[in-house]
Amino acid sequence: MTTAFDFMQAARQGELQSLRNLAVTSELVRAVSRLIHALQKERGFSNLHLGDFSPKCSEELAQHIPLSESATAALRGCFDQMKLDSGCHADRIRLLNRVALAVYLLDDLPRVRHKVHDRLLSPSASMQSFTYLINALLAVVFEAADTAVDPQITSALVALFNFMQSKELAGQERATGVVGFVAGYFDAPLLNKMHFLQEGQRRCLEVFAEFAEPKCAAAWTAHEKNEINQQIESMRRMAERTSSLAQINSEMAEIWFDLASQRMDLMKMMEDELAERLTQLCTQKIQLAERDLADHRTLLHRLASFDEPSDFPTARLFNVQAVALGSSPADAPGSQISRSILDILHAQTLRLQAMNDEIESARHALSKRKIIERAKGELMDKQNLNEEDAYRLMQQKAMEGGAKLVDVARLILERAQADSESSVQSG
Repeated sequence: MTTAFDFMQAARQGELQSLRNLAVTSELVRAVSRLIHALQKERGFSNLHLGDFSPKCSEELAQHIPLSESATAALRGCFDQMKLDSGCHADRIRLLNRVALAVYLLDDLPRVRHKVHDRLLSPSASMQSFTYLINALLAVVFEAADTAVDPQITSALVALFNFMQSKELAGQERATGVVGFVAGYFDAPLLNKMHFLQEGQRRCLEVFAEFAEPKCAAAWTAHEKNEINQQIESMRRMAERTSSLAQINSEMAEIWFDLASQRMDLMKMMEDELAERLTQLCTQKIQLAERDLADHRTLLHRLASFDEPSDFPTARLFNVQAVALGSSPADAPGSQISRSILDILHAQTLRLQAMNDEIESARHALSKRKIIERAKGELMDKQNLNEEDAYRLMQQKAMEGGAKLVDVARLILERAQADSESSVQSG
């Protein structure tokens, strides 16, 4: 007959397997991080090359591509280790879909590089191609964060994802800045793009600070006050003052690129620290779960030897919310076993409930991002807006109504759903 301990152990074994899967996922996240960093730098070099800025930039691009290819091969190795037939949970389906898109775009990357080499793409088109691929890779990290089963690991993944997202927006700002400085001035759309990217970085870093360990958050706050960031801010102000009638030397593009690259290298160092901490957390959690499972088995063998009436206090029963239901008889043989089992079940219920509360808190940040991104996409599709204008329209509606941005996003999606249902009914 299957006993209570059998089910308890099955639950713990399930947790342990989930943690082991997360350990594999953490290595995948690190490989994604390395490739994204390489692609971000390649995107910047590509813009300098397409701007025909100097032969040196073209040489640097050619020298950098093998680094991107090496990082790509490492990530593909991680993809190859993924088990494609290990269950069809909804979260895993989403993750596999994200990986499928990333692999498809990686397969197309040689074609993009060929066009960049032959200067058959504009800087903005090249940037769009690289950004689409990088966003697909970031989506893999997003799904990993959204499916974690341990609160500390979930928080670590949420912090890492938002920091990676901020770094990507910094990379887009670097590439966008190159376009403006090569041209000698920034027109209104380009300045709006720069403002949008700067605001996005700020938002992502706020979420990072909320979920990161205090030591990591404080370390990055200190980095933000360094001389590099002060010089970048100075060049941002310089860009604001340019116009078609007040142009600057295009050589400023290389200075901007170097400064922005130094900042991104610092961000990569922080990103590596976050990824290493994630790996350590996974290892610690696995070791703890293994010890806990072994302790349960030891306790089971020890309790099985008790077969005499017990004078222990009455064992309490609890429902799934860990609320007491009543008492069980304590005057029958083996009641010590029953009491101990119930106590352990109660402790495990409380632990799982606390874990769930923490996980939901971390996932709430991801959920808000999903809602806002979906609403932004709805506006882009229905009103033919670009990403920046769609986001600003949502911000404007939020300010006018004194509402939160996520609430405005929900309203947009609800109206879109209502319009869709009305269209179906009328059809």
